[in-house]
Amino acid sequence: MDHEDESIGHLKQLSSNENISLSDISEVYKILLEQFKTLGSEHLHLIKTSVECSAVVNMMKKSDLYSPQGRHRFQELRDNFTTQFQLQERNNMILNSLIITHILCEPFITQTKTLPEFVDRLAHLRNFEENFCPNNY
Repeated sequence: MDHEDESIGHLKQLSSNENISLSDISEVYKILLEQFKTLGSEHLHLIKTSVECSAVVNMMKKSDLYSPQGRHRFQELRDNFTTQFQLQERNNMILNSLIITHILCEPFITQTKTLPEFVDRLAHLRNFEENFCPNNY
């Protein structure tokens, strides 16, 4: 995120102040609950996974696949591989994994200015477990 927003400030205040009142804790909780209400458990699991697999997220970021030119290059690559991998099940699975990774990494790579903007981007990944992970590994 480019700029620290009010939510991050509240969290920092909570974590650094041992003498914070219960009413302040309750108020911060309400604010955060409101901001995260659009996220389900699958989104929180995705956040956890992105932290655990930060090397993959960083690799995707370094590849510059989320800029306008990068999106165009990724689309060309995807189209070429789709054509080449027709009737090749194993290669198709690899291609699909790359496409899914590209989609799921986007909220963590694309710059946002505020926590609500990040949460909104993440919330747009609706039903991704059902659509992308039918066996839920």
